[in-house]
Amino acid sequence: LKKQIEDLQYQLQMNQRQVSQEKTPDEEEDPDGENEVKGDIIHNLNELEMLTKKINKDNDKKIIINLLYKASVDGDRALAFHEKCDNAQNTIVLIETKKGKRFGGFTTCSWSGNCVDKNDPKSFIFSFDKMQTYDNIPGDEAIGCYPKFGPIFLGCQIKIFDNAFTKGGTTFEKELNFNTQEDYELTGGERSFEVKDIEVYEVIIE
Repeated sequence: LKKQIEDLQYQLQMNQRQVSQEKTPDEEEDPDGENEVKGDIIHNLNELEMLTKKINKDNDKKIIINLLYKASVDGDRALAFHEKCDNAQNTIVLIETKKGKRFGGFTTCSWSGNCVDKNDPKSFIFSFDKMQTYDNIPGDEAIGCYPKFGPIFLGCQIKIFDNAFTKGGTTFEKELNFNTQEDYELTGGERSFEVKDIEVYEVIIE
């Protein structure tokens, strides 16, 4: 398991995705990786280990993480998020606020759908500041798929607005859809927050 986590950390540190997936015939190759997108919200091995152990708790299979979306590169509109992420299942959403809080969620469901909420008993949200995960409450829906919003983990525990860098996001009171123990726990007590960046990774379990 330690070797798998170290491999994943290497993936996060190295170049993970081209800014443009489609090259024109006249575009040159980029052997030095100058046009690559890198994730930077996960800071250390312990944070990565917390997520991979939770996602892969029932087996010891290899995990591969691919960066699908980064708001500071792809744009902060809800449309950009859905264009990059709707076709993927098993995704980690990472959010960093302008006050330095880092948190997010995991779901096995896709983000596609026209104003629909989805059940996902394997979904959870997490705080890197507290180094803690919070399970989806059995029977409660986990995520909301709304074209005019970014990622939503229900109970509005995490809700990202369109134009995220301008409008930010919100969290909500404890124990709504996920078993948080304090009101606005992910943000340190603030209902609304300003977004510094958002990253979404696809998790492939082999």
